[in-house]
Amino acid sequence: MNSASDLNLPVCGVTPGSPESERGLDLMARHLSHEFGAPVGLFDPPSGTWLARYGVSDEAFPAVDGETRALLVQGPERGRVAIWGASFPSGVSWLWLPLPREWGSVVAAVGFARTADTEPPPRGSWGPVLPLPALRAWGQSVADRLRAADDPRGAGESQSIEGGEGVILARLIRRLRISDPPQRFQQLACNALRAAVGVQAVAWVPAHHSEPVVVSGEVSQLEATDFRSLIPVARGELMYVVSEPPEPGIRSVIAVASDAHASTGWLIALNTLDGRSFTASDGQFLQPVASLIATQQSNARVYADLKELLFGIIRALTAAIDAKDPYTSGHSERVARIAVRLAEELGMPSSQRSDLYLMGLLHDVGKIGIDDAVLKKPGPLTPEEYRLIQRHVEIGVQILADLKKLSHLLPGVRHHHESLDGTGYPSGLAGEAIPWEARILAVADSYDAMSSTRPYRRRLTPGQIDEILSKGSGVQWEPKVVDALIACRMDLELIRQKGLGESLQVAVSGALGRS
Repeated sequence: MNSASDLNLPVCGVTPGSPESERGLDLMARHLSHEFGAPVGLFDPPSGTWLARYGVSDEAFPAVDGETRALLVQGPERGRVAIWGASFPSGVSWLWLPLPREWGSVVAAVGFARTADTEPPPRGSWGPVLPLPALRAWGQSVADRLRAADDPRGAGESQSIEGGEGVILARLIRRLRISDPPQRFQQLACNALRAAVGVQAVAWVPAHHSEPVVVSGEVSQLEATDFRSLIPVARGELMYVVSEPPEPGIRSVIAVASDAHASTGWLIALNTLDGRSFTASDGQFLQPVASLIATQQSNARVYADLKELLFGIIRALTAAIDAKDPYTSGHSERVARIAVRLAEELGMPSSQRSDLYLMGLLHDVGKIGIDDAVLKKPGPLTPEEYRLIQRHVEIGVQILADLKKLSHLLPGVRHHHESLDGTGYPSGLAGEAIPWEARILAVADSYDAMSSTRPYRRRLTPGQIDEILSKGSGVQWEPKVVDALIACRMDLELIRQKGLGESLQVAVSGALGRS
């Protein structure tokens, strides 16, 4: 068997091995897992045994019933790429992949997540959500490459497959980002197809006229909007080869729908470079990509809705904090902005600054659960009242705990009142044990509090603030953060402005982008 590089499987310098050895089984499972970015198991249908499992816990691989085993051994699915479990409630579909002849009846099963409207899959890192035509075509490409590498007579076939639909799909899948604007992915797909199919132009024509037509290539006297005239009037089929092109300069046209109803749009290819006519095989090449474009567009819309929902939740929580205590109205926003400026001075990367901004907005959310009589008391607090105030950090963690997209913010919310000498709360952490973000928030929080008028005192002067910070540096606060504040203090009064704007949108995008 040829090397991993011959198979286009990104495993460094090893061969998949032989089916006779446990190591060979493990290597093949790892090869396929790296290719698909998904868990892989090698299954022997006659014995009903999983010979190797890689990527998730053994319990996550399904039990295979006798009927399915029989189909894999002697039924119509033998030696074919197939999708199994699309109706399972687990939220995972399994791609059955035939292995080369020397592996006998052994097949590979690759686990892919399904759509967002199913139950969540078991714990683990599953393959990306893909339309079934794209998933099947990708699997067929990998199976063909394995077979060609196993058969010396298949060298020529392997070369032809190298530029085939499975390779194109694999490249597009690896570039697929639901956070990207749909037009970006559509342009990428059209560019890839124009080179792979060998045509003058490829266009994605959305079903909705409000969405722009995306074109790769150029046909004389044909504008982007003119591609809409090439969409077939009759509907209900996935593919049309247009025999009488309606526009000048067009020799041949093929139009492929995203689905049977073309509910999302059409892929249209024009004018083969070698002068040949389009055939059904060209449509079979284009259709999985059309499905993939539709899937990315649908998921991008869900992502945008989720982003707006999270944005709204954070705005609502911040407004609730302001409404709870008018005297500290805008405090959370100011702390967030001050913390980001300090982080910038300290050289923190932008992605971490976005997280810090969200921590600043939400650091006092737990005060929603503190009694007004204690929270708004104009005079000094009793020891018992102070203990009640201290509970706001744990209450804040409880409020945010179920927002999984914000779970990485909890350490900053929980520990922003810790002191460097270990006398803070709630955990009495000291020194390096305090999260770095919490140390920045502690300085930003204290600075804004000292710079603001409260019911029990007027705001402190810059000189008074400097004196308090200097005395507390190395005791209550991180010296590096205090130094950063002094270095950029001229900016801080400008930063201390109320209002949620573009910075929150950027931060929310960062929070969602970690999924």
